[in-house]
Amino acid sequence: MSQTKFIQIFKENQNLYQDLLPEWIAYLKNVFPQLRKDDEKEATAEERTNDLNRRINIQGKRPDMHFELFYYDDTLIGFSNFAIDTGGISGLIPKGYGTIMEFYISPKFRRKGYGKLFYEHIEETLKKDGAQYMYLTSDTAEGVPFWCKMGFIKTDKIAPDNKDPIFIKNI
Repeated sequence: MSQTKFIQIFKENQNLYQDLLPEWIAYLKNVFPQLRKDDEKEATAEERTNDLNRRINIQGKRPDMHFELFYYDDTLIGFSNFAIDTGGISGLIPKGYGTIMEFYISPKFRRKGYGKLFYEHIEETLKKDGAQYMYLTSDTAEGVPFWCKMGFIKTDKIAPDNKDPIFIKNI
């Protein structure tokens, strides 16, 4: 029988880093194409681990902030970093929206329903945390159709940090 697990990663459970680090590096190379270049400027595994540590160390400071790993039959399928946005985006998004900051499904598991399954878990978690709306930006062209299928609507708003369009969903 197949088993789905969503595991919150914290500073204290660093044994999960071994699973996560290769997927984290693949995610960064997918989102930031300039990292695909194999030159002396590319960060080392230690630098990537330090960056990942910084993100994970935030977990546990608020109960509505999550960095979760998605396992299916003990295989890591992907990960996501999501939370209730306590600051909002001034003039664009009010405080209290749920937001997905990172969402990654390993390429060999895409288009098999895993992304939808993981997203449904995230939406339910953010609802329990008090969100009535969610927002995100999609930094890859292949992500836009997925998010639209999940019910997100592209707005005319642009995120000031990454210059990507903002997608919103009533949950």
